[in-house]
Amino acid sequence: MDREELSAGFQKHFGSAPSRTYFSPGRVNLIGEHTDYNGGYVMPVAIDLGTYFAVRPNGTNIINVLSESFDGTEALSLNDIGAYRREGAWHDYVKGALIEMNKVGALREGLDVYVTGDLPRNSGLSSSASFTVGMLFLLDDVWNTGIGRLAIVQMAKNVENLFIGLQCGIMDQFAVAMGQAVRCVCLHCHSLHYQLVPLQLADHEIVITDSRVPRKLSESAYNDRREECEAALGALRQDRDLEFLCSATSSDVEACDALRSLAAPYKRARHVVSENERVIEAAAALAGGNLARLGQLMYGSHVSLRDDFQVS
Repeated sequence: MDREELSAGFQKHFGSAPSRTYFSPGRVNLIGEHTDYNGGYVMPVAIDLGTYFAVRPNGTNIINVLSESFDGTEALSLNDIGAYRREGAWHDYVKGALIEMNKVGALREGLDVYVTGDLPRNSGLSSSASFTVGMLFLLDDVWNTGIGRLAIVQMAKNVENLFIGLQCGIMDQFAVAMGQAVRCVCLHCHSLHYQLVPLQLADHEIVITDSRVPRKLSESAYNDRREECEAALGALRQDRDLEFLCSATSSDVEACDALRSLAAPYKRARHVVSENERVIEAAAALAGGNLARLGQLMYGSHVSLRDDFQVS
């Protein structure tokens, strides 16, 4: 979608042209699945599908948000933020963003916001992070609050964790906010130290396949997997002083009798720890142009996800 189409969509619904427009990308993770909330490494890349926003101030205390993708309109009063409640609807993410802005005293004037996008929903491409980061960036920019991208990343994660109720890690929000063209983001999810690894694919391409199987994280076993990972860490701590599950090595996992006695946590730990090791090697392989090794590591990741983490 180009700027003219986006502006035309805004004008159709709000009667005049927007003052600003924005694009917030989706992301695909090349390798590093379920390592983020376990204090490890991930390697996502921003993609050219995402969420588009057009906005203008409206001189009121109301945030009017119209979503073409979700075919809905919502009017939210800035005076009623204390009464916001999660409804299981798309505009919950708008409410969550406004709650986060209110926490830092950044609320300003009302806005008319038009939202559309080309990210398939519930497909694992981080449509919610794209929406939330984009909304927060828009609010920060239009209201000139100077919050900055790293703070927006944490605020977007708070929206998911504290308001939506999904205990996700920080990878999606970080990749959306910090991703660059033709770069992977190799991120350590606890320290937030990251490097941008050149994505030199030569005659290869990244292909994203839509399986047509919907992915609804908050209604899946996502939170169950987190609890199993916590149980695995608890068992490992009987032998080692570890801050995170990804602080362990594969040797630690295999040597821990307390962990091996717990069927599901043992398998979850085996995936998470080996996956963390694969990400570190994958970043080196990509930086060195060794695409064959990168491919082998990605295959290994999928097998581990299927067999040990049981999500694929």
